Amino acid sequence: MLLKKISKIVRNYFVAGMITIIPIWITVLAIMAIVNLVTDTFNLLPSALQPKTYFPYFGVELVIALFLIILVGFIANNFFGKRIIKLGETILAKIPIIKTVYQSVKHLTTGIVSDKKIFSRVVLVEFPIKGLYCIGFVTGEETQILPRRGQRKMLKIFVPTTPNPTTGFFCLALEEEVKPLHLSVDEAFKMIISVGYSDLKID
Repeated sequence: MLLKKISKIVRNYFVAGMITIIPIWITVLAIMAIVNLVTDTFNLLPSALQPKTYFPYFGVELVIALFLIILVGFIANNFFGKRIIKLGETILAKIPIIKTVYQSVKHLTTGIVSDKKIFSRVVLVEFPIKGLYCIGFVTGEETQILPRRGQRKMLKIFVPTTPNPTTGFFCLALEEEVKPLHLSVDEAFKMIISVGYSDLKID
């Protein structure tokens, strides 16, 4: 009896420890991956231009990268920066494959990160097979690729993957064939990243 009680206590402590450690460890791994990516990028530069040549401290490249991102954001939000970016996008728009990739990634990034959401609402769509449902984000209505089929609406839906919502599938579905969810876009993304650790409310 005593052994069983001790075993239960140890198990509870073990579970509590895992719940505490795993998120921290994954966060650390993600940060280390970003640091390594930034470091590898800076290593492509001549040694005279590498930050570690002058500041031999771990993570200095990440600090510089964060500063550069904020600086680019500052430039992108002023009058001259907007004109420069517009000029660059105009040039990219003339390159067939690069144009498609750049514009698609930009729209997706805007939808996930920016306050200017491209996702109008969250729905439950039957995907990838009948009887199996996934969370999807409505990006608009389709009026050109497929016929309207009378007055029925065809929705454009982005179905993100778990736990990385920056990739996913693009689907078309009739409006009456999807189920609305009482979730905000942020709540839905949180559910996807957390592998479904939340409750759904379906009409």
